[in-house]
Parts: sequence; structure tokens; C-alpha cells
Amino acid sequence: MKKTILFIVTMFAVTTLEAQTGYDNIEPFDVHLKGWAQVELNGKFGFIDKNGVEVVMPVYDHIEPFDIYKKGWALVTLNGKLGFIDRNGVEVVKPVYDHIEPFGIYKKGWAQVKLNGKFGFIDKNGVEIVNPV
Repeated sequence: MKKTILFIVTMFAVTTLEAQTGYDNIEPFDVHLKGWAQVELNGKFGFIDKNGVEVVMPVYDHIEPFDIYKKGWALVTLNGKLGFIDRNGVEVVKPVYDHIEPFGIYKKGWAQVKLNGKFGFIDKNGVEIVNPV
């Protein structure tokens, strides 16, 4: 009886683990953000937390480390366009820009953006202040 229960528990654990490991690659935890591991699936990147819960779906072509452009944000690339995600896994700036400068270079709390050869600015909340048209 004990062996049967142990076998069932083991099979459940293995099945659960297999269901959560469908990624092509999983980086070590805490490299990009404390408690998160970057995952790769079919050449796209996202994140899981320490419970194995997907906090950012693997849809991005590239994800820069957090806090380089703005504290709490990571630059993401999708189909050659740039945007940002935050530490909650929320896409705070949709990836629509051709280029984004770090915040604070031109004005505190603003980042210069480029779209189709035109320049504009977004603010620290990701809102377009000057539309790049």
C-alpha cells in the first residue's frame, strides 16, 4: 500500500514537472530579476517565477536586463520594434518604436523614441508626450 501511494505521488510529481517544463531553455533564477528565470520557446523569450508560473509569455525576440533604461523596466524587442515590460510582467510600452534612448538623457523622466525616421518622447509612465510623426 505504501509503495502504491509513493508510486502515485511520484508519478504525479513527474507529470506536473513535465507539464511545466515545455521550454527550449530555462536560465537560472535571479539573473534578470530576483525570483524570475528567463525562458525560451521557439526562439522567443519570457519569464517564469519560482513557482513555475509564467509571468511574461515567451513572445519577445529579445529582453534586455531590467533597470538599464528605467528602474523597474526592461526593454523588449518584438518583430524589430522596441517597447518595455515592468517588474510585474506588464507591457507598459507596446513594442512599436524603432529606437528608444534611456530615460533622462534629454529631460528628466523622458525617453526619446524614434518611429519611421521621426523622433518624439515618452514619459516615465510610457505615455507619448511628443508624438514621433
